[in-house]
Amino acid sequence: MDNDYRSLEKAAKYVCTFLDGLCPMAAEAYPCPQECGLDTIPWECWMFYFNDPGVAARNPRREAGAAA
Repeated sequence: MDNDYRSLEKAAKYVCTFLDGLCPMAAEAYPCPQECGLDTIPWECWMFYFNDPGVAARNPRREAGAAA
């Protein structure tokens, strides 16, 4: 596993914990990239969210590094 992936995974787990386990669909109205079920892990959904190039286009402040 490379450092970028590990850093992204840590960030996803932190955000998920900070938001009490909410997935990006609930927290950011982000459409789920996969079927949700009992085995869905919310921090993995945050990984999809962080890797989506459309998220930066919809949130230009985040792309510039400004605080949300």
